[in-house]
Amino acid sequence: MRFLEGTTNQLTVVHIILIVLGAVLFLFFLFELVALSLLTKHNERIEKRNHRMNMLLMQKYDILLLIAKIFKKYKLEIPSEFEEELSPKMDESLKKLTLTERLTVKAYLMKASQNLLYFAEANENVKNDTEFKILKKSLLEIDINHRKAIALYNADALGFNYWIHFPLFRPISFIMKFKDKEIVS
Repeated sequence: MRFLEGTTNQLTVVHIILIVLGAVLFLFFLFELVALSLLTKHNERIEKRNHRMNMLLMQKYDILLLIAKIFKKYKLEIPSEFEEELSPKMDESLKKLTLTERLTVKAYLMKASQNLLYFAEANENVKNDTEFKILKKSLLEIDINHRKAIALYNADALGFNYWIHFPLFRPISFIMKFKDKEIVS
């Protein structure tokens, strides 16, 4: 009889260990599902911020083209620096730029806008044109918004990079092949 009581106790201990192990595994998988949901939403938010930065660059390009039309309105020659510096054409294919492409386009647009604004300010007709003043103000607002968009993107990218390396999030990050997001300067 004692032999059977010991066996019964052993079975209950084994059952308890299996139940506890099952509960721990269940909680782990549940946690990983929550982590997957959070990382996926975070990744989507980063992609939206990336798209926002690209759209701001396209808006800047469009405003520079409108400023160039003001030059034509006064029959002024468009500075060659403007045309040379805008070699990457902003079209629908550039709505999703990689970091390197964005940096290249940003550098081109920065130099082109500086050159175009310099020549516009040097000419009294263009400088006093109401449309030019509005476009110049819009260009400055886009630059401010672009800097804000970069700050928001970088904050989200740093957070994402932290969480994909967090020990409990690593398994799902590895399975989903989440990679570190690059920081934009």
